[in-house]
Amino acid sequence: MTTLDGLGFPEALRWRDGALWFSDMFRSRVLRWVPGSAPTVVLDAAGGGPTVPGGLGWLPDDAHGRGDLLVVDCERRRVLRLPVNAAGRAVGAVTVHADLAAVMTHSANDMHVDPDGTAWVGGYGFDPENDAPVPSPLVRVAPDGAVSTTASVFVFPNGCERDASGALLVAETFADSVSLLSQDNEVTSRGRFAAGSGPDGLSIAPDGTVYVALAFVGALARLAPIAGDDREAGPDAEPTIVYYAEPIAAGPGAGPLGVYDCAVLPDPAHADPLHADPAHPDPAHPDPAHPDAHRIAVAMASLDEDLAMRVDTGRIVVLELS
Repeated sequence: MTTLDGLGFPEALRWRDGALWFSDMFRSRVLRWVPGSAPTVVLDAAGGGPTVPGGLGWLPDDAHGRGDLLVVDCERRRVLRLPVNAAGRAVGAVTVHADLAAVMTHSANDMHVDPDGTAWVGGYGFDPENDAPVPSPLVRVAPDGAVSTTASVFVFPNGCERDASGALLVAETFADSVSLLSQDNEVTSRGRFAAGSGPDGLSIAPDGTVYVALAFVGALARLAPIAGDDREAGPDAEPTIVYYAEPIAAGPGAGPLGVYDCAVLPDPAHADPLHADPAHPDPAHPDPAHPDAHRIAVAMASLDEDLAMRVDTGRIVVLELS
């Protein structure tokens, strides 16, 4: 197991070019980490980035093999755009890709970006500290920055990712469920969790297994693949817990941890050699001694967000899951 400590609140884990990119939301920075090396800062508030960065993604590669980085500005309800190279160094200035304020009244959150550059952004939809949960839409941002919305059917839409069928899986944190948004805009259930679990981030393995970070119980769960195209074949099957975060035992950050996001390493059969990092081995290649293992990065921090704001309780672990 490989671990990166000393973080505030890691979220929005994305594997790209053999490195893990993520937002440290409470430290106002986006980082890039090759396991075994020190992380590097891609963007921070001093460089024009958000005070609270959220979801990450990339526009399609240009003629130079470089796709601009998209970053959700949670508090200002925007999607920002930054030209970067494969090593995570900015090669241009931050600009506003899309302003979501007209369609979001509360904070923006996570985001999925399709290969064509279409982004899907979730938001709070209500104030969790003071309001009863209400459904809200996903916001669709076209590659040119044009904004539209889905129907308001998701209760705190959070982590989202597209599966092999083309459906978009959406974690609904305050509905304790993962839903499927089909290409025909039909919404069905993919998995349900015990009340108070808080499904947050999710990631889909090459075999169709869905891993879900359960924020409020500090665990990583697995939803088994659905066979073929049969959407009725057990979509609400009982999830399996595969990992619990151990509490911090002592010190200023002592206490239980929430698990907030996860990211399965890409299938090495689909690795892009044009984006390989020659300075480091590619962690996406599985251990030859465990050819059937999945590797997955899991993000966690204190369940007490006020504590996480003050103390670096955040960490990322890279696990091997058979």
